[in-house]
Amino acid sequence: MFRSYRTKLQMAFVGLALLAIAVTGYEASAGAAAALETNTIERLNAVRDAKKRQLERYFLDVRNHVLALSTDESAIAALEEFGKAWESLGPRDGAGRQRLLQRLFITDNPHPVGSKDLLLRPDGGGRFGDVHARYHPTFHRYQSAFGFYDIFLIEGRTARVLYTVLKETDLGGDLERPPLAGTGLSQVYRRAMKLSGMDQTVMEDYEPYAVSDHQLAAFMAAPVWRAGLKIGVLAIQVSVDEVNRVLQGDGAREYIVGAEGGLRAGEGPGGGAEILRSSSAIEIPDVKWTLVAEVDAHKAFAPIGALRKRIFIWGVVVAALFLVAAWWLGRSVTQPVLELAAGAQRLGGGDFTVSIPVRSGDELGQLAESFNRMAEELRTTTVSRDDLDAANRKLRELTERLIESQEEERKRLARELHDDITQRMASIAIDAGRLKQLPEPGASEWRAGVERLRQQVARLSDDIHGLSRRLHPAILDDLGLAAAVEGECRGFFERGGPPVDVRIEGERLPLPAPLELALYRIVQESLRNVARHADASEVKLRLHNDGVRVELVIEDDGRGFDRSAEQWRAGIGLASMEERMRHLGGRLSVTSSPGNGTRITAEAPV
Repeated sequence: MFRSYRTKLQMAFVGLALLAIAVTGYEASAGAAAALETNTIERLNAVRDAKKRQLERYFLDVRNHVLALSTDESAIAALEEFGKAWESLGPRDGAGRQRLLQRLFITDNPHPVGSKDLLLRPDGGGRFGDVHARYHPTFHRYQSAFGFYDIFLIEGRTARVLYTVLKETDLGGDLERPPLAGTGLSQVYRRAMKLSGMDQTVMEDYEPYAVSDHQLAAFMAAPVWRAGLKIGVLAIQVSVDEVNRVLQGDGAREYIVGAEGGLRAGEGPGGGAEILRSSSAIEIPDVKWTLVAEVDAHKAFAPIGALRKRIFIWGVVVAALFLVAAWWLGRSVTQPVLELAAGAQRLGGGDFTVSIPVRSGDELGQLAESFNRMAEELRTTTVSRDDLDAANRKLRELTERLIESQEEERKRLARELHDDITQRMASIAIDAGRLKQLPEPGASEWRAGVERLRQQVARLSDDIHGLSRRLHPAILDDLGLAAAVEGECRGFFERGGPPVDVRIEGERLPLPAPLELALYRIVQESLRNVARHADASEVKLRLHNDGVRVELVIEDDGRGFDRSAEQWRAGIGLASMEERMRHLGGRLSVTSSPGNGTRITAEAPV
């Protein structure tokens, strides 16, 4: 599809960048979603456990209040005196006495509905009114202080409700007869009368209570004892409003269900398509409740959409930067190759005047120089048919080596991009994913996170520029040959090569720029060959300058090679090193044998 090497190289760079962005973006998004779901479940568990403890503590407190009141002397005395006062009421039948009490405390009560409990002594109340005036303030303060809906005193012998704080239509009622028979208050009375211990209580689960306008009501009760005998029951009516207040807040939907699945308190289950839910049994005697905390999944995962949008935006920005870098690198790397290819085509067509500009001192520059010398030789000499055939073979060999050099260069650049730059890209995307692991991030945290991402992109740009600088050793121009050689050896070791023993001897005067470049390239190529082929454990490098000649010696203790073997073939790196020395009037010698390492010596006049 793409016939241009430059286009292929650029597309390879951009393709690697897009692949890295896509993979890391997906991993960041999936990881953030999983982390957010885990965080949401943990938060639901924490909310559920906190509310569970509150509810268990609340009903434990209610039980303690029931026990405290049922054993309090004033409550025992109040039950006894209300019982005697009941007998003193005018009508002789229970129904008549009930109607009289409700007329005195409800119908003729001057206070409005909802405030009937404010009446202390009704007109015509007689002895019952006196007893009520004596004990009602105490029970009223207790009911108001602890938020109970109502407090009841029930006579054990007759099952009559002799006293209530709130003054509803159950005052004076018979719990064994309709309409109170079968209600939660009647059931809790029956069970309390069967208890045998003074520290025991019973509870009836929430159900609609007709007397309280069919609101959900739960009852907790304990028997009242006098001299070892049960004389009645003290009961407390617990409104569902108190439980609902406990369940409010914390950003989750919370509710309580009974053993059969019926709603006891709270909002009830949500109607969303997908719900994150956490539940736990509540440890309260006599009831089987389950506390449920849930949240709609689309609300919990709303930040993931924003994260994906930010990943996409940053991916576009980074891909654009990569595209610019790929264009620049592709142009700088492939331009010499394209010039050589065009020159080779012209030379193959018989144009011996062709000349390729030498733009660098690296392997491609050496190939250009060799190509120019070959063209010059063809132009200045009379060639026979055999010589022309030999030249054509040399040209084909040069072209093959040129292609090999180009492919090696492309592989090296791709490895560096894969090993370093794409990992940086992954780090950027992972840092972006971490920003969204907070359930409700603050503005300052986001700004700090975005600043870190901007800094990493800046460092990535610096590394790309560093990669381009390695194509041309600018350190030679800035610090000289000695520093450049030491830096290259240090970098070789940091990249995983064996340690290099470097010795710089003689004068440290600056050498001619071409000579410094040639020696530096020989060091680069030699260390590259050690890493690829030698399997050495130690390398020694000595650079000596006596002011007349400079000598570079590189030795390793690797596997070595036999240059006389039939299968041995000199690579383009070794050929370029020899050509560099010949071009500068020096020489390069290579000494090696299998198992005894390799020694490379380069000498040139200063």
